[in-house]
Amino acid sequence: MHEDSGIPFESQMEPLEWAKFIIRTRSEKNYASAFSILSAQANKGSVDAEFYLGLIYSRGQGVKKDLSAAKHWFELASKDGNLGAMYFLGKMYSKGYGVEKNIKKAIELLNTPATMGDPRAQYELGLIYFDGGGTEKDLHAAVRWFTSASESGHSEAQFVLGQLYKTGYGVEKNIDKALNWLTSAAMNRHRGAQILLGNMYEMGDGVPVDKDEAERWYAMEDAEVISAL
Repeated sequence: MHEDSGIPFESQMEPLEWAKFIIRTRSEKNYASAFSILSAQANKGSVDAEFYLGLIYSRGQGVKKDLSAAKHWFELASKDGNLGAMYFLGKMYSKGYGVEKNIKKAIELLNTPATMGDPRAQYELGLIYFDGGGTEKDLHAAVRWFTSASESGHSEAQFVLGQLYKTGYGVEKNIDKALNWLTSAAMNRHRGAQILLGNMYEMGDGVPVDKDEAERWYAMEDAEVISAL
């Protein structure tokens, strides 16, 4: 639980910015005040407030989780050009969260933020084209979006891309590229990548057997688990 930020918004921050700050930092004791400000601002047409109300309802921050309400506010913000709302609404349609699953609509919503450089949207599009459920399977497009997300530091995309290069699925097999992306994911604290690298060096899977290197990656994974306890 996050403690009160201690920032009196009247003197240091504009009310809307303060409310957004409270939601981002999950300062629970201030949720009611933040919700009141965001509701008032959204009713005045603030796109930021519409988006943050969508977040509040999708997460249940100070209110009962309500995906229908989240959809309503994300739709309003999306129509007003909010890229974050497009991403969240697109993900709702891609997964069927609170709405009927609609891959075509998900692609339409995700495409704009992905094209504008949002690695989360790029990764979601990669998954859609990789899976092919609800649209034509397109491994070339999937790899292209996974690569874009990976280059922006998205650890899950890096992990997936590393595995694709390791196996040669959808791309030409390339162990050097596989190691590059798996290492990037592992250094970004992706446990699956840390374990996979450990296994590769322990078993000599595509790389020379190196027990010390294997242990280094296993130890990193163990340290992540301990730190989370």
